[in-house]
Amino acid sequence: MRRINYLLVLVIVGLLMACSDDDEPGSDRIDIDDAELVSGSITIENAIRKEGNPPPPSTGSDAPSLYDNSDENFGAVSGNSFYLGLDVNQGQPSGVYFQIKGADEYYDIPLNSGNSGGRFGSRKTAPRLLKKARTTENNVIEIQIPENLEPGVFCAVYCVYDDEGRVSNTVENCIEVIEFGGDGSEFFSGQTWEMVSVKDSEGETIEIQVAGQDFVDSTDVTLPCGEGDYQTVRAAETYRTNYFYLTISTSGAYTVESEEYSKEVDYENAMCDNIVYKERTEVYSETGVWAYDNTTKILTVVTEWVDDYDGQTYTDIFKVGLELVNDQLVMTDEEDGEDLEIIFKKKS
Repeated sequence: MRRINYLLVLVIVGLLMACSDDDEPGSDRIDIDDAELVSGSITIENAIRKEGNPPPPSTGSDAPSLYDNSDENFGAVSGNSFYLGLDVNQGQPSGVYFQIKGADEYYDIPLNSGNSGGRFGSRKTAPRLLKKARTTENNVIEIQIPENLEPGVFCAVYCVYDDEGRVSNTVENCIEVIEFGGDGSEFFSGQTWEMVSVKDSEGETIEIQVAGQDFVDSTDVTLPCGEGDYQTVRAAETYRTNYFYLTISTSGAYTVESEEYSKEVDYENAMCDNIVYKERTEVYSETGVWAYDNTTKILTVVTEWVDDYDGQTYTDIFKVGLELVNDQLVMTDEEDGEDLEIIFKKKS
């Protein structure tokens, strides 16, 4: 079962990113269904635009390869960047071939210069994971979306190549471009909300965490007993959200301020007969941009966040239910048979 404080971040980190003023609709809008126009409008630092299609994947066993995460989609906001993670399975890529699906051109993005695409490097998952965060080491390239690209979905295909010119398998991902705001969003925008509680349900198991109160998670851990022996013992780890404030602007910009406390097993020093814990308090903020559909009561969120481990920026997208019930803001989410409900109240 997902830990409550872990889950809280999954939903909330998303709600946030200072955004620029929306463009007025006009004749200069770029049709997102026109692959050629989309391809010609994006910007990738140090990329070389080439006609035709990228070279086909190599057949040799020494060719680099990517994990096929084609079912993983991304989000972006017009006028902002999105950050594409490359899950490398084998080899050391020296460049990326990137193509908007349906276009008659592609981008060659060299990576061995150390600054191509604006960002490139290794990343490992941090304690604060997003709902759509990658779970393997990643390489990241930054792609700038023009301000006048209309909302909708476009897809891209990409692969990596190494110094020997060997080409990996191809991965396809789709990017949903949103415009922040939405009719019928007056009930939650223009004010600050304070988290009250989080309820996590999986079958008959229900966990509830209340802001300002300790949540104790009893779990089995395997610890050394000396001389190569190990034993499974019961540990009690403690989590607490000291505060969580969500400021929602009418323009679509959000700001989160939160403080999380944890007391977890110190695996480096704990023994089976002496469980040692380590305590940590984290203060953090996250940013994002939203679009609300009042008909379906669905809030679409594009997040932009900086990984504590490598300092790189990532973007992700997810959707949650959002309604006002008895003057409280209720967010709901379902994933793999697990239901999440987060309740906010207006901050006094």
